[in-house]
Amino acid sequence: MKNKHTQLVAGTLLALMMVLGMTQIFVSGKQKESDAAAPPAADPSRGLEGVWRTTVTQRNCQTGGVIRTAQGIVAYHEGGTMSETSNALGPAFRSPGYGVWEKIGPSTYTASFIFQRYNPDGAFAGTQVITSTIEVGGGRNGDPNTYETTTSIQIYDVNNNLLGTGCATATATRFE
Repeated sequence: MKNKHTQLVAGTLLALMMVLGMTQIFVSGKQKESDAAAPPAADPSRGLEGVWRTTVTQRNCQTGGVIRTAQGIVAYHEGGTMSETSNALGPAFRSPGYGVWEKIGPSTYTASFIFQRYNPDGAFAGTQVITSTIEVGGGRNGDPNTYETTTSIQIYDVNNNLLGTGCATATATRFE
């Protein structure tokens, strides 16, 4: 039974990777040669919208000391929704994250997202909610292609009872 389940999951992932790979080939083939010569200039009017590569640093909330770091990808969609993924737990232990964001100042935003957590046996373990304040261009000469965050973490069990909290910071670079 376990072997059949593993084969089904592996087959599904392989098919998905093939579809995504073919889509990327099709889309990248449509790029004009003049576009390939130089990346587009940053458009500050885009604000937070777009895809970002993140480096998240989980911290001790009392001392600010580094606990660990992880890499992620976040997409802020037009209209205030977002999606993300991270290598912090590994794909077997968490789902992608889905959430919302809004502008609260000239270069300041808030964002919150949720993802599902799983035990090593694949059983649902609960959720995790991440809430961030984001400063686009923060600390980096106002570069609209970077941001910094201050983040709070809430971990919930399967009955939505709070199990624990945490703190993090992040830096990000726009993916273009």
